[in-house]
Amino acid sequence: MRLVLIADARSIHTQRWAEHFAQKGHDVHLVTYDPSGIDLAGVNEHVIASRWRNLYLSYLPRHFSIKKLVRELQPDLIHAHFIAKYGFHLPDLKFHPSIVSAWGDDILVLPPKSRLIRHYTKRVLESVNLIYAVSQNIRDRIISDFTIPPEKVRHLPFGIDTRAFSPAGTGNKYDGEKVRIFSNRGFFPVYNTETLIEGFSLAYEKDPRLFLTLKGEGPDEEKIRNLVRSKKLSHAVVFMAKTPYADVPADYRAADIFVTTSISDGTPVSILEAMATALPSIATSVGGIPEWITDGENGILIPPQSPQKVANAILRLSSDPDLRRRLGSSARETVLARGRWDTLMVQVEKDYEELVNTYRKKGS
Repeated sequence: MRLVLIADARSIHTQRWAEHFAQKGHDVHLVTYDPSGIDLAGVNEHVIASRWRNLYLSYLPRHFSIKKLVRELQPDLIHAHFIAKYGFHLPDLKFHPSIVSAWGDDILVLPPKSRLIRHYTKRVLESVNLIYAVSQNIRDRIISDFTIPPEKVRHLPFGIDTRAFSPAGTGNKYDGEKVRIFSNRGFFPVYNTETLIEGFSLAYEKDPRLFLTLKGEGPDEEKIRNLVRSKKLSHAVVFMAKTPYADVPADYRAADIFVTTSISDGTPVSILEAMATALPSIATSVGGIPEWITDGENGILIPPQSPQKVANAILRLSSDPDLRRRLGSSARETVLARGRWDTLMVQVEKDYEELVNTYRKKGS
């Protein structure tokens, strides 16, 4: 099959998807606004640049370029990842079969903020032949908020490579002098890192063995650094820059507890990665997270924006290594049962082939 993917080439999710189908022998063309910056094996990357920095001003010139490229490539199928920006091109391409993947903010956050974005989102959802949603919660919102037929929307979580993300070789990680907490959500408002710092501060007062690593980037980084300094926690909190994806499994293996305090979420791949690495997670009960974590069985769920609940959960885990091991082991079993990348992608390839064959028959 000749596949055209319209997506952000800088995203690891896009990169994994494109390389997967290229490795399967398909002719993969990745259409993107910004270059990946890496060598994507077997993938033809088409960067649709613009002299306009404003997304709205650059949309039409990019759209005409994408439309011309699609005419030249004559693909068997087009799949856009993330509805806003990339998926917005689909209705006016008038190409079938087409698929769009909803990742989270494109359904949960952006449409409620803007009537224009909501209008274009609905156009995309109505125009495509199949919609993937990374959580059941997002699938339900697509069906209810945009009146899309249920049979058109499928739940497809971000899959995890459970061989790369595994607890193998961790051994006795530490001598017990430190309990290491890890979060790699970055520094964006939706991830509400202030609540994590406030909660960590309360827990640290009672357990000075605690040590927090914050990894990633984002507009609120300096704000969070200032909060850490104001709490006099600089000796107990370290900031870690983003690293290549191949290094990420080691981050989880070096930790004792994973924490996310987001106020809105789809199915965060970071949580599934932590779970696959048998790392016990503390997570806010929002979006698709409760679809994966059952409180007290394979992790701990807390309400959003509650520093005291964060502190209580941290102290509960830091004081009980056996509980950490039990929750972590159960978390890995959950991902093995429902979130394996190789199993999920087998279904995607079947979906692709079914849609392509259907439209070939219609054209014959």
